[in-house]
Amino acid sequence: MNLRPQNDLDNTFAVIMAGGKGERFWPISTDDKPKPFVRIIDNKSLIQLTFERINRFLPIERIFVVLGKIHLDVAKKQLNLLPEENFIVEPEGRDTAACIGFSAIHLLTRSKNGVMITLPADHYVVDVEKFNETLINGVRFAKRGDYLITIGIKPTRPETGYGYMRAFDVFDKYNNINCYKVERFVEKPDFSTALEYLKDGNYYWNAGIFIWRIQSILNGFKRYMPDMFSQLIEIQRFLEKKEANKIHELYRGFEKTSIDYGVMEKANNVLMLKGDFIWDDIGTWQALFRVMKTDENGNYRSGNVVLKDVKDSIIFSEEINIGVVGTSNLIIVASKHGVLVCDRDRAQDVREIARRFRE
Repeated sequence: MNLRPQNDLDNTFAVIMAGGKGERFWPISTDDKPKPFVRIIDNKSLIQLTFERINRFLPIERIFVVLGKIHLDVAKKQLNLLPEENFIVEPEGRDTAACIGFSAIHLLTRSKNGVMITLPADHYVVDVEKFNETLINGVRFAKRGDYLITIGIKPTRPETGYGYMRAFDVFDKYNNINCYKVERFVEKPDFSTALEYLKDGNYYWNAGIFIWRIQSILNGFKRYMPDMFSQLIEIQRFLEKKEANKIHELYRGFEKTSIDYGVMEKANNVLMLKGDFIWDDIGTWQALFRVMKTDENGNYRSGNVVLKDVKDSIIFSEEINIGVVGTSNLIIVASKHGVLVCDRDRAQDVREIARRFRE
């Protein structure tokens, strides 16, 4: 189904952020091929699925991917329809504030009055149509004023791995769609606090999806991150002159911080649309149980796997035979980069294992 309401989406661009290490998906996710590029679902990578969702309502020439140079080759192979000039290569990883500012400056060369959708590459969405309709509504609101718009997901469990937003006052309405004023952002809570957020009913998961006019987010940098804004304006000048060395030098001086901490938590023009769709950022191996079908014994398996008397486990093989007998509640993953055996309840700790191997 084509969801392109052209009048609303004229001058609209999407930027898919493909940074990060995906350490909690070790040993499948590595520095050379992090989580967005791993074929986890239906033999497709998460970045391919993200691109396909966006391409249903935006043409290819207005979809961009921002990433590090080390991942450029694998990205070009997986997104072979995307023009080469639509890959925005960061000189180095400096977190999401630098990533978004750098992308905004690039898009200014395409349009000074454009709208920018910014979203991570590694999210999982079931209802693609509702997801895209939400983004399209976000573009409509972004065009109505100097707003920084984010998508909030109604919590279904006391999740401690996500940040939250509190929003309940309706700020604006368009075509019977409410847009809410964000009262505050909160960091990842402990379990008891997450349970209170769930009971409150006015807290939403922060999906890290943003929609704004390019000038609006640059205004946010100017107000709340003035040093980075000045550096971005200098980079804009060097982009026009194609002076890569100067750009790299400036980029290395960027503050390393998230867009949430640097701008969104300080701004007073942040609005939220409710995301009425099933969403997950698949941050750990354990998350696969929430989004994938399991067999009659509660197991999720992928690859060359043989099981006997195994229950409630994840077994993931990348071109390696795995046999498992008489166990339960485990995560077992094998690839050419290593073997992971982990209690399902300790999935968050896989990041530490990945870091220790890197050291």
